[in-house]
Formats: sequence, structure tokens, C-alpha cells
Amino acid sequence: MKHLGSLMILSSIYLLTLLLGMQAATVMFPLMYPPPGEEQVIQPIVSNPQSPYASAQLFVYILIMTGVLLVLMRLGLGIIIRILLSFSIITGIILSTTLLFDWLGLILAAILILLYILRRKDYNVVNIALVFTIAGIGAILGSSLSIIPALILVVIISVYDYISVYITKHMVAIAENAKGTMPLMFLIPIGDKELGLGTGDIAIPLTVCVSILKDYGVGYAIPTALGGLMGLMALFFYVEQKKEHAAMPALPPITAGLLLALGLCFLILGF
Repeated sequence: MKHLGSLMILSSIYLLTLLLGMQAATVMFPLMYPPPGEEQVIQPIVSNPQSPYASAQLFVYILIMTGVLLVLMRLGLGIIIRILLSFSIITGIILSTTLLFDWLGLILAAILILLYILRRKDYNVVNIALVFTIAGIGAILGSSLSIIPALILVVIISVYDYISVYITKHMVAIAENAKGTMPLMFLIPIGDKELGLGTGDIAIPLTVCVSILKDYGVGYAIPTALGGLMGLMALFFYVEQKKEHAAMPALPPITAGLLLALGLCFLILGF
């Protein structure tokens, strides 16, 4: 294999983000769903986490955010996008580090945020910042959904990912506009090429795995996460073999791996 180092970086980003996110979620669960008589500290993002309509609600939010992003890009208002993204990154880092490390997390968050501010053109620094950002955001998204809405969401967004890359191509336009200026994706070098992995390509699998962790436990969540990794690795091998650069949706193969692994869990361990 020519680019084993690149594959290790990609796999490490995926696994670290999902493991950190799932660990943060275990701290969040009792805060969002406290025992009777205790106060709810964190509200779910959706009003009814059990309802299949919750997935549609989140998908509408994603469409609105994408639309706002496209409008701001068309108007040349990149500064506003960078401010909003920086706010999201800072919020996600603080959320994940405090859930994971309590008050010590504030010190780690301050270090990560300072590194991001000073070295935001270094893709390694951006990748690390995005790992902690997505871990926190994915933890709260997954905690806000039960397994059925989460599975519906990942399928809908996978279809949307395919359409937005191959048919409307607006996701390609966003990626091209963001490259090198906006932290919208993880960047992994593959020889003289780069694999740009959108933040949603990891945030959505994390959302699914957190919902599975909440409803079925770690024995289902970890194999499902590994199934998603297999799908991501398959995409990597395909990109590695291509001579020309081409945009490809990452979520469809990742989702296929997630669903296959979850199905095997149900067959072996039961519902």
C-alpha cells in the first residue's frame, strides 16, 4: 500500500472523534435524561427524540444552514462564515472537553482554541480542533435522537450527499470555496493529492453511534462504528487508485458500513 500513513491518519481521525464523542455522550445522558425527581440540565435538540419526524426536523436545519452558507459565499461574505465557524468550533471544543475532563477540560479547551487561532492555516491543527468540535456536537445530536430517527437521518443525508455532489454539485462548490480558508473539512494528504473529508461525514456517523449507545449499549455501538470505518477505508482505497482528482460523497459508503455492522449486531446479539 502506497499511502499507509495517510490511511492511518484518516482512520485515527475517525476513530478518535467517535470514541471521544461517545465517551462525552455517556456523561451527557444523565444530564439530558435524568432519573425521576432530578432536574434536566441539558435539553435535547428536538422536542421528541423518539419520533421519526425528529430526523426530518434535523435535516431541515441542515438544509437551512447549507442554504445560508451558499448565500453568504455568493455575496462574498466569507468573513461572516469564518466568524460563525470559529464560534461553532470554540463552542464544540468547550462542550467536548468539559464533558470529558470536567474543569480540567477548560484548560485543554483554552490550549486548543489558542492553537487554532494562531495556527489555523496548519491543516494538522485544524484537524485536531475539528476532532474535538465534532465530538461535542455529535454527542449532543446523538443524545437527542433514538435509534430509529438516527438511522432515518443517516440514510436521508447519505442520499442528499450523493445528490449534492453528483447532481446539484453545490457541495462541491462549497468545498472548493472553503479549501484553505474555512475549516469545513478534515484534510488528509495522499501523495500529491488531498482527501477532503467533510465534518458531516464524521458528525453523522457519530450521531448514529451515540444514539445506538444510548438505546442498546457499547456492544452495539462500537461494532457499528467499526463498520463505518470499513466504509471509509473502502472510499480511501478508491480515491488512492484514481489518477485524476474528483469529488465524491463519503457518507454513502460510510453509511453502508454502519448499517451492515449494525445489522450483524442485531443478528448475533438480538434486538
